[in-house]
Amino acid sequence: MKKIYKMEIIKINLIYLPKFGQVNKWFNMGQKKFPQIKENYSFYNNLLSERKSIFSEVIQINKKGNNHNTLESVEEVIHPTATEDKMVLLVDVKVNNHDFFQFKLRYKSFVPAPFFRFDSDGETHRNKVDGISLEESQITTPHFHKFNENGIEIAYKTDKLLDPKESKALEDINLCIIHFFHESNTRLKDDDFPEIKILSDTLGFKITKEDPNQNITFL
Repeated sequence: MKKIYKMEIIKINLIYLPKFGQVNKWFNMGQKKFPQIKENYSFYNNLLSERKSIFSEVIQINKKGNNHNTLESVEEVIHPTATEDKMVLLVDVKVNNHDFFQFKLRYKSFVPAPFFRFDSDGETHRNKVDGISLEESQITTPHFHKFNENGIEIAYKTDKLLDPKESKALEDINLCIIHFFHESNTRLKDDDFPEIKILSDTLGFKITKEDPNQNITFL
């Protein structure tokens, strides 16, 4: 008989941390935990570490996804052992800020949430791991998300994301998708990387969180 799993949510209450020079807020933030990852951690590692392939040379980001605040593209991913269902790559871009994007790998027949993710912007993630300080547990964006051996979602930064110059360069979505592909062992066909085009069916103006009129004086 096939097991039915439920996602457990660990609730993190509101915490104020004035000693770090700012107030960090955790508004009832849930930490994802999946028992099937804990019970099948070798399979999870295989999903992440084995070579994966996509076949779209250009990823077009033109349509709104389930969230009306984001544009989304869904690409099929080929994995040698993921045969029960389609594995997909989701690329989400915020409608009013194209510097705010996510890359997500999902294999729903194993776990409903993305099993690997990158966030370019957004909230700080707290890793609830024993043996580290509260300050060390806070992972600001940009960061990756994966699951540990207990099936708990954790955030982390690569060496490139810890380097200010490298991190700044990775604000470019087309450079960042290459970093995501390296980190997740994904390629376009054999050993290449796709190009991302946002609003390619329009004039394609890039929208950022910066005010384009900030240095203009209106009379």
